[in-house]
Amino acid sequence: MFSKVARKLSTSIKDKPWMMKKSAHHNFWNNSVRNLLTPSVASNTSSLKPFTVVLEETQKQHISKQNNGVKGQCREFLSALLPPSQESLPPRTMEDSFIQALIPIGSNPDVRLQYTSHIGGARLGRLVQDMDNFAAVVAYKYIDNPLQGPEEPSAHAVVTARMDHLHIREDIKNDADIKLVGHVTWVGSSSAEVGVGMEQMEDGVWKKVCEAKFVMVARDAATGTKSAPINPLVVKSDDEKILFELGKNNIASRAKADQDSLFKEPPSTIESNLIHDMFLSTVDHKVRSFAARVKPENSTWMTDSKLKSVMMCEPEHKNDYNKIFGGLIMEKCIDLAFTNTWVFTGAAQVPVCTHIDDVIFLKAVEIGDLLYFHSQVVFTHENLVQARVSAEVLDRQTKRLKLTNVLQVTFKLPSEVPHVIPQSYHEAMAYLTGRRHFLVSLENEGLLAKGMAEKEMIEVSKYTPLWMLKELDTEEHVFNKHNVQDMLG
Repeated sequence: MFSKVARKLSTSIKDKPWMMKKSAHHNFWNNSVRNLLTPSVASNTSSLKPFTVVLEETQKQHISKQNNGVKGQCREFLSALLPPSQESLPPRTMEDSFIQALIPIGSNPDVRLQYTSHIGGARLGRLVQDMDNFAAVVAYKYIDNPLQGPEEPSAHAVVTARMDHLHIREDIKNDADIKLVGHVTWVGSSSAEVGVGMEQMEDGVWKKVCEAKFVMVARDAATGTKSAPINPLVVKSDDEKILFELGKNNIASRAKADQDSLFKEPPSTIESNLIHDMFLSTVDHKVRSFAARVKPENSTWMTDSKLKSVMMCEPEHKNDYNKIFGGLIMEKCIDLAFTNTWVFTGAAQVPVCTHIDDVIFLKAVEIGDLLYFHSQVVFTHENLVQARVSAEVLDRQTKRLKLTNVLQVTFKLPSEVPHVIPQSYHEAMAYLTGRRHFLVSLENEGLLAKGMAEKEMIEVSKYTPLWMLKELDTEEHVFNKHNVQDMLG
């Protein structure tokens, strides 16, 4: 069931000339709304390998030999296997990297127990962890190094740099098998964008439930510090050319978002006015003090929308390169964001995650680190909530926290939620950042056409607290220059 804002947008978008159009191409690949490619030929469940088997085979073929060595060879041997340049590697296609795997939630009771949430349905955080692992499997399948023999270790170490735009279309059930589908969508010199889709069996048919893009980077396996060249990508069909261009645009969009970040650039004039108007609408003008704030009806101060947790990083949490597995960190972040949103809203029904964005891996986490998780509700609109989650490592010497991961999560509830109001400047920046990601989530869900999120960000009358608009439109709350000068004096 769409929320009110979703219903309004989905109705109005139909009449707009900039409405997103579905691709007309239907060759080997089928395009989804977000152009994540999946095979057009239906898959037989019995022919699919379990995801755990696919993962184990990849680890055994590419990774275990790196750690254990081959026939007594030391790890320096890996340097000799590293290709000197991308030009020395054979071209590859999207189809070369294509792979599918089964998570038998419906057909295997033991697996079902691992993925079942106590609130009903499947555990989203656990599935996102699997998608992260699966993206690495796709990247390893894509890489073809002529210097590496079939029994020799891989000279490449593939790690996740970020995950973008996990769009959840349908509720994920805990009683039906799940299929993971993935392939490379764009390739740079040492990095690749991997599209990963998740489908679930319903009435004998695979139904798409969610999809995401992962940016994977290749490192020299011998040192783990230098970039390692990967095969160039050759695009064949029109669909693949479109997808490659989308991947290129995604790279540019990520660079622009980083450049326009509020950590580097001040808010736009419109955004500054929005925060100032919000501030004026919560000041107690009778007291004539900036510190005297009045909380509007059905609202909560942002400082009261926090929830924290901490985790000791144990050896069991490590990945194949003896660092803490990034997928586990994502799972912990998602679980905390969910709990925080539920506590914040106080709703009887549970929040439903619709979108996860901006998952960035800034720093590797070591075994023995103390990992702090911090979640905060930073933006709300009608029945939608935007939560920001960060993971930070405690430096034992300086006692300071260092940021390692950050992500933005959008939730939907069956009824309207309290407004969240920033009190300080840093909370105002968190509010604006959350608002930006919220609009991007609408765009990626198809409720706004591509490119419209940026335009909507400068519309003060849209996606703004209703109480603020009402108060600013009321005569007794419209302040002329004389009133403001009195306050400043």
